[in-house]
Amino acid sequence: MSWRKLPLRAADWLPPETNPAPWAGLLSSLTKEHDYECEVTGDLPDLSGTLYRVGPGLYDRGPDRKRMMLDGDGMVQALSIREGRAHFRNRYVRTPKFVAEEQANRFLYPTFSTHGSGPLRHNLGLGIMNQANTTVIEWAGRLYAFDEGQKPYELTGELGTLGEALLDPAQPKLSYWAHWKLDAIHQRLHLLSMVPGPKPVARVVSLDRDGQVAERQTIALPRSVYIHDWFVTRNHFALLLHPAFISMPRMLEILIGRNTFASALEWRPEQGSTLTVARRGSNTTRNLSTRPVWMWHAINAFEAGDELVLDFIGGETAGGLGSDDEPLFRLMAGGEPGPPPEPDNWPRRIRVKPGDDHADEQILLNDGKIELPCVSAAERGAPYSQANMIRAVPGEMFTRSLCELDGATLTGRSFVFGEHEYCSEPVICDELDGKPGRYLLTQVYSGLEKRSHYAVLDRQDFMAGPVARIQLQHHVPLSFHGYWSTKVLA
Repeated sequence: MSWRKLPLRAADWLPPETNPAPWAGLLSSLTKEHDYECEVTGDLPDLSGTLYRVGPGLYDRGPDRKRMMLDGDGMVQALSIREGRAHFRNRYVRTPKFVAEEQANRFLYPTFSTHGSGPLRHNLGLGIMNQANTTVIEWAGRLYAFDEGQKPYELTGELGTLGEALLDPAQPKLSYWAHWKLDAIHQRLHLLSMVPGPKPVARVVSLDRDGQVAERQTIALPRSVYIHDWFVTRNHFALLLHPAFISMPRMLEILIGRNTFASALEWRPEQGSTLTVARRGSNTTRNLSTRPVWMWHAINAFEAGDELVLDFIGGETAGGLGSDDEPLFRLMAGGEPGPPPEPDNWPRRIRVKPGDDHADEQILLNDGKIELPCVSAAERGAPYSQANMIRAVPGEMFTRSLCELDGATLTGRSFVFGEHEYCSEPVICDELDGKPGRYLLTQVYSGLEKRSHYAVLDRQDFMAGPVARIQLQHHVPLSFHGYWSTKVLA
């Protein structure tokens, strides 16, 4: 069955301690679950709360290794800070997949990029099992980990797994996209569910601060494509339907266990992008044409008079998916990434004017490859003072720099970490109903020390670099997204 996308050989991957690649720790599993007080260097600000992060922490299981760096079982981290001290904890989400594969000591089931090495029957069909590895949030006193197109998993305060969560009792079968959206104006959490097909729709479920459903809306879509993130403003929901179509022949191959979802996207730039804008609480929907651009992540969106302003990170091609020759695959096999492509993953802006059926796009910054943006929770869905993002130093694959975009002047500046120090998505330490936070946290892997730390930066003096570092005792694999809670874990 050589045509299956079977796991790589775990034995072929060298651990960080002996791997010559300085970034190897980012792609190495963290098999131990930890619980300890951290060493702090520098002047840790007077912060009180917990940073949660989640990502695919388990790339290897027994003889098997995942084929792609975006794929793997979800590991949630909790960094609690109080009175100048910091405590670290990590736990894997005990999904049914995780539990079964832990017992078997290998990857049994297909995931986004990799077939299971168990029986062929496990790889048949169009369903993949939940890994809870993409986003995390605490809302209404409950902690959730999300995967793409799945039900979220609820966790305890100690990161124990409670099981799949029911967020909308009226729609118990609904599954959600990984990217929830916060709304500082209405104090709500918005969740997106996509229903593909000949008449595709998006369903939005909005929860109030008590976790109760405050609004529901169904949005008819003019095309069925894969998207990852979306936009929310005071009065609107918006989806950028870039031309990332699902290949029907590839879906047939997935059905019979011959291919995986990572190869199913077809980038058709000649068809352009369509922007669907829906007025909240109304059946009013507009579809505008715009140029073809791939969007992994939104920066923020807001209303300026009668115009919508949609800021996002966009690139010219489909995000490194599709081919085993892409760096996201080659690096997992221990290969060289090759020279990185010319960067085009840049902050961009689309302005939507009343009555128009076309929307133009503006590039805001074009300095290096930029991704994983964040703005203050207190400014989500509203005009923002500044956004922070990670940036790859030109000529390098992994990100060593944090970028700041000024929301008023649309100018940027970057702070670069030391040699072989690779940073992750920044998270601002503030609340939805408070003022924009002064400090941000980013997780950094040091290829020289072979371990990770959290860097604390002052947003008012961004270019001065970290004011404190919270040292971990080990490496932490690549993680995607984080969330700051004012609750401190016991």
